[in-house]
Amino acid sequence: MGAQKLISTDTVSEDLIPALFQCFTIILCGYVAGRINAVSKVESKGIASFVGIFALPSLIFLSLARLNFSNVNWTFLLAILIAKGLVFFAVIIVTLSITKPMNLGQGGIFAIFCTQSNDFALGFPIINAIYGQTHPEYALYLYLMAPISLAILNPLAFVLMEIHKQRQYPQTDMAETRQRFHGIKMLLELAKSIVLNPVLVMTVLGIIGNIAFKHELSFYLTGLLDVFGKSFSATALFLLGLRMVGQITRLKGSALLLPCVLIMVKLIILPVIMREFVSMLDAGFNAEETQALSTYAFLYGTIPTAPAVFVFSNLYQLEIDLMAFSMVICTLLSAPITYISAQMMAINKDYAVEIKKLGFDLSIVSFLAATWVLTVFVLIPKIDRIPHRFTAGLLTTQIFLASSVILGGPYKVYSEWLEKVLPALEVFTTYSCFMWIAMLTVGLLLLESRGPSFAAKLWPVFCFVAWGTPGVMVAVLLVTKEVGTINTDASDAIRLGLVIFCITLTTGCLILYVRFRRRRQLFPSSMADMLIEPTATNETSSLVENAVPNSHTQSISNYRMEDPGCYGTITATPSPNKNGNCCSNDPNCNNGFVSSITPDMENMAKKERTCACPPQNLRCTTADTCPYLNEMEEAANEPGLLPPEQSLGSGGQLTRHTVLIIVYVLMMFLDLTYTGWKIMRKDESGVFIEIEYLNTIAIYGQALVVLILFGIDPDEVLMPIVRCLRMNWFVADTVVLPAVEDLSFETKHVCDQFIAHHLERCRDAIAKDTRLRMRTYRNVFRGSSLVSWLIQCGLAADKPEAVQYGRHLLDGRLIAHIHNKHHFKDSPLLYTFK
Repeated sequence: MGAQKLISTDTVSEDLIPALFQCFTIILCGYVAGRINAVSKVESKGIASFVGIFALPSLIFLSLARLNFSNVNWTFLLAILIAKGLVFFAVIIVTLSITKPMNLGQGGIFAIFCTQSNDFALGFPIINAIYGQTHPEYALYLYLMAPISLAILNPLAFVLMEIHKQRQYPQTDMAETRQRFHGIKMLLELAKSIVLNPVLVMTVLGIIGNIAFKHELSFYLTGLLDVFGKSFSATALFLLGLRMVGQITRLKGSALLLPCVLIMVKLIILPVIMREFVSMLDAGFNAEETQALSTYAFLYGTIPTAPAVFVFSNLYQLEIDLMAFSMVICTLLSAPITYISAQMMAINKDYAVEIKKLGFDLSIVSFLAATWVLTVFVLIPKIDRIPHRFTAGLLTTQIFLASSVILGGPYKVYSEWLEKVLPALEVFTTYSCFMWIAMLTVGLLLLESRGPSFAAKLWPVFCFVAWGTPGVMVAVLLVTKEVGTINTDASDAIRLGLVIFCITLTTGCLILYVRFRRRRQLFPSSMADMLIEPTATNETSSLVENAVPNSHTQSISNYRMEDPGCYGTITATPSPNKNGNCCSNDPNCNNGFVSSITPDMENMAKKERTCACPPQNLRCTTADTCPYLNEMEEAANEPGLLPPEQSLGSGGQLTRHTVLIIVYVLMMFLDLTYTGWKIMRKDESGVFIEIEYLNTIAIYGQALVVLILFGIDPDEVLMPIVRCLRMNWFVADTVVLPAVEDLSFETKHVCDQFIAHHLERCRDAIAKDTRLRMRTYRNVFRGSSLVSWLIQCGLAADKPEAVQYGRHLLDGRLIAHIHNKHHFKDSPLLYTFK
């Protein structure tokens, strides 16, 4: 009996849906109880103690003591161990490769998150609902698979986290004796925590009891433990809801990138790898049993992360907010993923027509989305920027891919040459999309390491590789084909090799790119880098920081400003290296800063310099304009380089390109699984159907990801439309302030108090001469600088209150935007005192 018969549609609708409803309703009840404080934190600790010390150990002991080990498939457990171990060590290696300096604690906690499942609270009721009638022993496997993480993998992560903890918080007593025995003490504490873990203790005792009682316990012991065991499900789920209270933190923007990656690994990549290892090791006694076990392994992998991960992160003070947020989202996403997986496995009919129709519909939407985004790139314009050139090439390929599917769909124009060209075009564009993502990653790496000038020179090479390599492959397929369209087997073989190459190249370059970004954040390349405002405050490439990202640059107005001038202290000039002996007649020369480092053309191309003068060791010999300024203008006008942006612009949108690459890595991983499955001629039911559906959505709907990331950007797409309408309807593109006599009492009071007590000190503290886009602005300040000053001086409690304070000042005509185009914002926009 195949796996498609093991899970019927009736089972999914009658057993799984009620089980999911019960589990998540109890979780919701716990969340509501904690939210309204019906159960306090102290009381929740009592519930946690009962669950961890009495209910769960009783359930584990009772289940293992009555389990018939002669029916246990140990090869299946070995496959689960290998799969979990592979993901566990891969996460550690990637995390350590990205972080600089290496963060062992992050590697350990991330590895635990991606491999430890909530086996008992959520896993048992779900697996029992699906396999309770066909394979009741599958639910009992959970008690044997839990120790894989708890006793084998997690201790390795604990060692890494303990080492990180000792590095971060070194002991005050550094005597030789303490140093000598500290490592031994750490190992002893780790061994003690493992030995005294109730889950592991009861696992061992359950096995011993099984042998001693021959898996038949006495009536009294069974009755006692059964009462405790039955109380576990409700209390554990209720406790999970309690722990979710307050865990959805302030994570937003680029800080959401890492949680999404971790959840993707846990809910998608881990299940697929576990399924593949069970199939590779032929865990079943026959092909049908292996298929059933591999399907079960996939479902087991979709069980969300255990709440214990949050406890570990809190214990070692590692990524507490990130782990809490990720645990909540992972739990919520697991329900639809588990349901869809079970529903797909219940399909036992011809689904090829449905998948083809799905691909056709997605191609229509993708064609419109790719066309829109490409139009946006041309009109803004973004297409001259280095990162967006790669995206434009990808969009062009996606348009041709969608066109080939649409023309070959149900409304196709029947033509003999189209029947030959369209399949080749579809294969070519599919290959090319993979290559463009690989070239985008290489381009970002070169952009960060060598500068945009170097990347711009190699642009023709990137185009040749991204389009030429797939063209050669398709030409070979067309030449070697026999009769009809392209040989499917040969196409799949080439596709498999290409995907493996692209995944390897993309992952390696992405790791190096993030390391370069981290190094630049930690160690600015020059004094000018420290004095420059970032072109986009929302850009960060840190994949391992969950806090609000701090730029590696500092504002000119805040640089070396130890005292914000709150108490009448006049701050030192922020330009101690100002050149008073400039040899040039250029008026900008006396307003700039002198760098002690030889100017690097690639850095000048990427960033706006605040210095318009040459270094002191490169003195001018003529009365011409400053050579450094000429170099800057030449670099800024270099075709293909990043142009100077408005302060609120998104520049190269590096974070969004990083997200695009990560999504494509997942897409290529799915395509690798699907193509490999087809080549090996495995079963085409159950999990294969779900993988094929997901791969179809990923391939033919990929332009939707680009649309979400680049096509609906409010700052660059929506706001220009609003400004255009405002200029056409109101014949103005300036801030319209209320009349002075109409100002509120609060605004007048704030302005009067600011003039009387704070205006002079604030002007002395933050108003400085600033160069922006080859132009010097006198006595200006950034909006973010005023926000920081107001908070430091106690005039505002937080940033929102400081922004409101600044809006009062702008309405009262005390400050104004340099071009009168923006109201006051917490941003790098330039303002001046009136």
